[in-house]
Amino acid sequence: MPPMLADRFAAAGAREPLNALGEPDRAELSALLLRVEDFDELPGRWQAALLAAETGRGGQSGCGCGCHGAE
Repeated sequence: MPPMLADRFAAAGAREPLNALGEPDRAELSALLLRVEDFDELPGRWQAALLAAETGRGGQSGCGCGCHGAE
């Protein structure tokens, strides 16, 4: 997995929806990331999950206070 994609998932992993993944989904994502080289190669569900986590549209803001998504 390219460092840039790994960094994106690592940075967003503490935010919804990525922080709410069950063990089967975490295992699927880990295996997938071993094969994927570009964001565009990710299946749509994982692209959407990463973007939602990065933008705070997963139900929680990046800071964890909840104030950013309440507008």
